[in-house]
Amino acid sequence: MRYLALLRGINVGTSGRIRMDMLKRLLEDAGFREVVTYIQSGNVLFQSDLAEDSARATIERALQEGASITTTAIVRTAEELSQIIRDCPFSAQEIAHTQAINTEGESLYVCLLPKIPDKRAFDSLSSVGLGSDAHVICGREIYLLLSQSIRNSKLAIRLQKLVPGMTVRNWNTMAQLCALAFPSKDTERII
Repeated sequence: MRYLALLRGINVGTSGRIRMDMLKRLLEDAGFREVVTYIQSGNVLFQSDLAEDSARATIERALQEGASITTTAIVRTAEELSQIIRDCPFSAQEIAHTQAINTEGESLYVCLLPKIPDKRAFDSLSSVGLGSDAHVICGREIYLLLSQSIRNSKLAIRLQKLVPGMTVRNWNTMAQLCALAFPSKDTERII
């Protein structure tokens, strides 16, 4: 099966530093096939016969044993990745409008969670002044549409506290990963 692993906190700050060629080698040594990394932030496509939970545990163990890196690996099948792109809850007009007012960078992000969240845990988000930032929970993903930098977003900061095991990728990275997973397929992109 074709999988995507998104590693939390890789090459961010002073901890979790690893070159992508070393990451690739560690995963190949752990038994994964056709390992491809994308940019320096811990995005890996690979083939495996393992179930998702076993693949996740194997990746986390390989990083701990081979590079002394303790991280969370969020694993999705290539088909789930494609579905994440198709399920974007924000319209092209909403994205364009928000991007036009966001002078600080990217606007559209996906938070990838290890499991489906308890939506009641997110009730507190509506009581906090989040400005014009928006979020939609969809299965194990939370889509974010931010009118400011993710570093300054009260919504993004609150989500990190609510779901500490999640990892976040911008939309361009998600679209590029989907294109890598399906090189011969015309992948639908919303940007």
